[in-house]
Formats: sequence, structure tokens, C-alpha cells
Amino acid sequence: MGAGPFSIACLLSFLASPGSPSDLAADSGHRLVILEAPTSRLSPAGREHLRTAIAEVVARHGLTLVPSETLPDRLLRCDPTDCLPQIAAASGADLAVRVDARYARESFELRVELWNSDQGKLLGRKDRACPICDEQDLWGSAALLVQGLLDQAMQKASQPTAAAPARTSDATAAPDRAPVLAARGDRVGNWVGYGGMALAAAGASLLGIGIYYLAVDGNRACDACDWDRDTAQYGRPMAIAGGVALAGGAALLLWRFWPSAPAVSLGPSGILVAGRFQ
Repeated sequence: MGAGPFSIACLLSFLASPGSPSDLAADSGHRLVILEAPTSRLSPAGREHLRTAIAEVVARHGLTLVPSETLPDRLLRCDPTDCLPQIAAASGADLAVRVDARYARESFELRVELWNSDQGKLLGRKDRACPICDEQDLWGSAALLVQGLLDQAMQKASQPTAAAPARTSDATAAPDRAPVLAARGDRVGNWVGYGGMALAAAGASLLGIGIYYLAVDGNRACDACDWDRDTAQYGRPMAIAGGVALAGGAALLLWRFWPSAPAVSLGPSGILVAGRFQ
């Protein structure tokens, strides 16, 4: 089967991406073993090609690949959460790559995990799926995912641990923050109060004018005039807008002067809760 565009792109990306052998060479003695999930479905030839592609990435990172023949099949296909200590003891590998690959009908699903065998800790996981790809695409994708996981793990290992900032006790920090927060709350409350009064006053004026226009609609303009007033078309929208503005201003004033702390009282009909909730 010929190599598709996806496999060519994977191969070019894999060859062009720089490895990090210098980072790992400094920590000589890293050993890695390749595990296969029980749900993996590959032909024997496909499994061998997959291991070869991953082995090239492992070599580029300066790691020692543990031959699969040194471990029994039950350890190579076991659940890492249960058998990592046994794998580390039998192979001396402190890293494990677990591959779950399924290829059928020119499509594949792939999951690659990187584990720390000594600590039993999952260092990273990457997934990839392709609906129209050949088996060579699967091998190239596995190599790229393993390379990404190794680079990510080594980058985290090389970063120095930042010292935790000194924590200020609440007893000393609270007095400093409290006046600032209180002042901000008062300023916001004042602006809300002023805005509510202005909005309510404008709404009341507009509502009054609208009601007046509705009231005089159809009346004679003057005693000597022969035409009637047609002011409903102006009075109706003005009354509606004024009512909305008046209600909004009243709501702002109610929020401003409502008690800031919730109060709970017990009455004959039940529990009454009142206050401002933020």
C-alpha cells in the first residue's frame, strides 16, 4: 500500500522536529519499555513497525529501550496502574510507553500514554484518530505522539521548582484591605443612588407628558380651531418609555438603600429572608 499524504506529512514533521538528546543525555540511565494495551488490534507486522518507529524516537532522546523479550507477555499487556512496580523491577525501566492502537478498513484510533514506572504516575496522554489513513500513517502518528510526550515530560523536569510566595496571614491583611473595599463600595453605592434618582425623575417627567398627550388626544386644539389633536402617537411611546425608566430608577434606589447584610426572621408563616445578595 502506497504512503498517503498524511503519512508523508507525519514523516516530514518527525524528521524536521528537533529531538532533545542533550537534555536526556545529562541524566544517563533512563530506560524505557513499550507496553501494549489489551484492546490494541494490530497485525504482527504492524506491531513490529510501530515498535520500530517508537524505538527511533527513544534513541533520539538518548534513552535505552528495553527489549520486549525480557518481559513476559502478561506484563507487556497489563494495566499500568497495577503492574508498574513489577515492570520496573523486572526490566529496570523508569519510563513506560503504553500504546493502544486499532487499525481496520483504512482508519485507525490511537492512544499513547507515558508513565513513570518508579512513581506509578501518568506523565501524559495523547490521542489521535484518522478516518481515511493507511497503516503507515499509524506508525508515524505514534512516533510523533511519543516524541511530544517525551519532550513535554523532559521540559517539566528541567524547569526549576519555583518557591512558594510568602503567605500573609488574614489577621494582618484584612485591616489593609477592608478600608479600600469599604471605600469602593461606598463610591459605587453613591453613584447607583444618584443614577437611580436621575433615572426615576426623568422617567416620571416622560410618563407625565405621555399621559397628558393621551388625555388630550381627540380634543379640539382651540375654540376657534376646526381640527382635533392627534397626540396619541406621541403619548403612547413616551408613557411606555417613562414607565420603564421610572421602574428602573426605583429599582436602583431600592438596591442602594436596601440593607446590605441579609436578615433572617422567623414568623408565624415561616422564615423570612431579606437583604442584598451579591
